[in-house]
Amino acid sequence: MSPADAAKLLGVATDASIPDIQHAFARHARLSHPDLMAEATDEERHAAGIRFAELRDARDVLVAARGSMPAGSPQVAAGPVRIVRTEPVRGAWSTFLVFLVLAVIVVLVVTIQDGFRTEFVQNLRGVTVEVPAEP
Repeated sequence: MSPADAAKLLGVATDASIPDIQHAFARHARLSHPDLMAEATDEERHAAGIRFAELRDARDVLVAARGSMPAGSPQVAAGPVRIVRTEPVRGAWSTFLVFLVLAVIVVLVVTIQDGFRTEFVQNLRGVTVEVPAEP
């Protein structure tokens, strides 16, 4: 598809800016995207899918003629995508450490309370009574 055909299909000038091309594509895509045609028959959805693919190709041709895709636009990779991390992953170990510290605190609190309960008992009137140690 030539840039002139692509511009005609999207309804923009051949020298339109990338935001204008994207806006025209979005406007036409809202009308012909097959996922937005819930009430349509299978044949109508198939035709809309072909039309949407033509619109996407027209957008890609016009944007490629400008030199680059804008940030945030989807791009098709030529091969497998490899994700490279630029910063270390910190989430797993820090979460484990937080749970470990919380578990130790809970064990200490329960142990202290249990030890307190064996020495002192509160009766039904709210009076604390010391219980003799077990032999």
